[in-house]
Amino acid sequence: MNDYRASNLSDDNRRKIPLKSNLILLTTLILCGCGKSKESQFYILTPLPPQKNHHFYNQVQIGIDSVTIPDYIKKKQLMINQSPNHLNIEEFHQWAGSLDKNITLVLTTNLSTLIPGAIVQSAPLDTKFHPDYHLQVDISQFEIDIHGTSILRAEYIIYRQEKLIHKGNAYYRIRIPVVTTEALVKSMNTNLTSLSIKIAHSFIKNNK
Repeated sequence: MNDYRASNLSDDNRRKIPLKSNLILLTTLILCGCGKSKESQFYILTPLPPQKNHHFYNQVQIGIDSVTIPDYIKKKQLMINQSPNHLNIEEFHQWAGSLDKNITLVLTTNLSTLIPGAIVQSAPLDTKFHPDYHLQVDISQFEIDIHGTSILRAEYIIYRQEKLIHKGNAYYRIRIPVVTTEALVKSMNTNLTSLSIKIAHSFIKNNK
């Protein structure tokens, strides 16, 4: 009788061991799944590609003194408008670097491309560089929303030898048909390109 009971206890223990192992494995898988965070996506704005030119402005030197943007879009996360007064911070969609520096770099490169032969530098300027022209850009809106609308509003001032020669305003609004985060960033890039083209035309027009 004792042998029979011992045999039953042994069988029960063997059944419990796999069950216990399965529970440990399941718990481990759950913990691993919970611990795995969503990967962030990173974005940048890019300049125009090099272009073939037939006219050169070899005597033009431009110093970009400042490019300012609103404080609320200086965060590393993308800001997408839910409504005109409600912004959503996209934790997993971020700028690859400082947005204001990225904008300045793109604008500097674009002006060099659009005004071939010109020397363009952004602040801080080299102490040996004494440009004829100075540019200040103030971007008051650089926004995207959940409906696919992308807006850029800016003012810019051009000085020549400390004399104001041009003050310009720009407003660009585009609507993308298929709304994705990447498409929204591309629309911002398109608006920045449009601003670059307008500023370049202002320099060319006043370089007479």
